[in-house]
Formats: sequence, C-alpha cells, structure tokens
Amino acid sequence: MQSLQLSIILMLEMFIIVAASSPDPNRSTDKENTSSVVACGAAGANGLPGRDGRDGKEGPKGEKGDLGLQGSRGLQGPLGKVGPAGLKGDKGSAGAKGEKGSSDDSGLRLTELLKLWNEQLNTLQDNFNKYRKALIFSVGKEVGRKLFVTNGLEYEYESAKRMCSEAGGVIAAPRNAIENRALQEIVLKHNKRAFLGITDQGTEGVYTDPTGETITYTNWFPDEPNDANGNEDCTELSSEGKWNDTSCTNKRIAICEF
Repeated sequence: MQSLQLSIILMLEMFIIVAASSPDPNRSTDKENTSSVVACGAAGANGLPGRDGRDGKEGPKGEKGDLGLQGSRGLQGPLGKVGPAGLKGDKGSAGAKGEKGSSDDSGLRLTELLKLWNEQLNTLQDNFNKYRKALIFSVGKEVGRKLFVTNGLEYEYESAKRMCSEAGGVIAAPRNAIENRALQEIVLKHNKRAFLGITDQGTEGVYTDPTGETITYTNWFPDEPNDANGNEDCTELSSEGKWNDTSCTNKRIAICEF
C-alpha cells in the first residue's frame, strides 16, 4: 500500500514539473519578431607564429646501419720521435771451432818464396849492372853515385834541359875537379863542346846550378865569364876542360846527370 502511494506522489510531481515548463501559446514577445543579422568583415591578417614547442623526449636508439665504403688513404703523417733503445740481446752461441792450421807448411812455403824472390832480385841486379857498364862504356861516365850520359846530339840550352828532365835527370854540373874531368872525357870522345847546368839567367854575374844554389867550384878560361855581346848567360865545357860563358841559343851536346 505504501508503495502505491509513493508511486502516485511521484507521478503528481512529474506532472507539475511538466506543466510549469510548457510555454504559453497566447503569450508573445519582441524576440520572436526579431531576426538576428550577422555582418561578415574582411579576413584579418595572420598573427605572428607561435613559439617553438618544447623538444620531445629522445626516441629509442635505432638499429646499427650497414658498413660504409672504405675512404681514400690520407697523407702520411710526420715521423714520430725515435723511441728508446731496446734492451741488449742475449749473447749468441759460439761458432764451430776451425781446423788447426799447419805452421810448418806455411813457414816452409814462405821460406821458399823469399828464396825465389832473392834469386830473381839478384838476377835483375846482375843484368842491370851489365847494362849500366855497357851504357857507361859507350855513352857515359860514372863518378861515385853519379852517372853522366849523353846521346851525342846537339840542342839549344832549354831543349837540352827539357830532354834531361823528361829522362829523370838534370844537365850535368860538376861540383869538383873529378866530376869535371869525367865530363871532359865525354867532350873529347864526341869532339864537341857541351852545355853545363850552370847559368846566370836569374841574376847577371851570379852563376847557379840546376838546384838554384850558387856554385862553389869553377874552372873558367882566363878572363871568363865576360858576357860578350850582353847575351852569354849559359856555360859550355871545352875539350880542355875549361868553362866559357856562351849564348843559350847556341847548340851544344847535352850531358845528363843521374
């Protein structure tokens, strides 16, 4: 019974609410006879762009890509500093011991070689002495350790000097009476006067030998040297063994001293 009453009460309340909310058809207002007019203006200018938004969170790391092509080789860099010296290596093992030599055989061979060399040297010395004696007998004279040789041909002084020099000697210049006598014998044999290696070409009146030293031994003719005609700077040896100053352009036999 109570539930029935409650239902009736609820239905009455709903009815009252609906009746209150329904509009009055006989009632009019100004709003119903008024229509709204909306004016459309020109589009406005675009506004300034807004600020950048905040960076989003970093996404997950992507998968590893494929290996790229190898690039070209770069230029060689500068040489680095020399590194420190390495540690000293271990000492190597000793080599195999050589065979023992035979001292008796080597000594014997050396003795035989020396004996053979001495024999050959003695043979050469004997031959040389024979040739030297033959040479002296035919074209020259020997005095002490000096050898005076001529080919018997006549030359001007400078040519005679050059010829002796090319042969390894000098024009003969006697240092004493013994050497002067030996040269005189050569002159007598060829019956021609010979140039001596004595001149005053450097300083007039000062006679020097081939070494440039002033002579100490002389054997001039009386009143010689006289420098006749002012051009007698050389010295010649006569068959008498005496000296005479003469022109260097005259031709006399050349006697070389070795």
